[in-house]
Amino acid sequence: MVAQGQVTSGAPSSPTVDQAPAAQSRPAPRKKRVKYVPPEGFGGHHWGELRSTFTRLPANPLGVGAAFTRPVERHSEFICKPVFTESAQGCDMYTMIMTMSKSYDGGGFYVLSEYSIEGQGFRYGEGERGILLHPVVYQFCANWDDTKKVVPAEFDSINKFCGVRMLFQSETAEQLRKLPADHETRYDRMLSLLMKRYGKPDGFLKRGRVIIETEQGDASEVPDRKFRTWRWCPAPDREMHTSCKASVVLTLNPATGVGTVLYSTPLVWEYAYARKNGGFRDDRLFKTLHARK
Repeated sequence: MVAQGQVTSGAPSSPTVDQAPAAQSRPAPRKKRVKYVPPEGFGGHHWGELRSTFTRLPANPLGVGAAFTRPVERHSEFICKPVFTESAQGCDMYTMIMTMSKSYDGGGFYVLSEYSIEGQGFRYGEGERGILLHPVVYQFCANWDDTKKVVPAEFDSINKFCGVRMLFQSETAEQLRKLPADHETRYDRMLSLLMKRYGKPDGFLKRGRVIIETEQGDASEVPDRKFRTWRWCPAPDREMHTSCKASVVLTLNPATGVGTVLYSTPLVWEYAYARKNGGFRDDRLFKTLHARK
C-alpha cells in the first residue's frame, strides 16, 4: 500500500523582470476538501471476490466467528384510499391490507473468517512518514437465510472477501510520559495519512493544547493523551450497516500502543450487528466499528 502520489522537492525558479508584482501578491488558493471515496478492495483483490480465488492464503484460518439475527424492518408502505364519513376522514382498511409491503435488511446466519500470510506487511505512505502495517488480516464473510444451524453445501460460493484488519505499532502511554507533550506519534502520522487520502473522518474537530510552565521553567504535569477512534463513512448509531461500499476505521490501544486500521464492507457491519444482538453484547468488533468504549 502506498500513498497516492509522490512529492518532489526543488528550489523554485526566480521570478523574471517581466512578472507583474500583482501576480506575486495573490493569496494562496484554498485547499480543496478531499471527498471520501471508499477503498475498492486491498492487495489487488476487490470486495466480493470468493475466498477460493485467494491462492496465497493458508488453508486454515486464524479464527472463525458466527452469529444469527432476524431481518431488520426498514420500510413499511401502503396505499391509502380516502374514505369520508360524516364525522371523520380515513383510509379504506381493505386497500391498506392488500397494498401493504415491507422491506428488510440483512438477517440469517453470518460467518466471518480471518486469514493472514506469514511475514506479509504493507507500508502506508512514503519515506520517513510511512507506517508499516503488519500483520495484515484478510476477512471473508458468508451470509445465508435459514433457521437451521447447518452450513449450506454452496458455502464456498457465498464466502466472499469483505474486509481487512491491519495492525501497526505506535508509542504506548508509558512511553509517551517520557516524551515531549507535542511528540508526533505513529498514530498521529497514520491519521494524517488517512486524512490525506480519505478526507476528514466523521466528527473530526482539531483541538489545540495548552501547556503551563512554572516559574522554574518546568512544564506542569500533562495528563495522558487521549486517542479517539476515527471513522470514515460509519453506520448511524444502532444501524445494521454502512451505506458506503466500505468504511475505514482507525483506533489505538494506548496501553499496548497497537493501532488498527479496518476496511469494512457492509457485510462486516452486519456480522458485528448480529453478534451484538445475538448474545455477544461486549463484541469487540461492534464496539470498534461504532466507536464505543
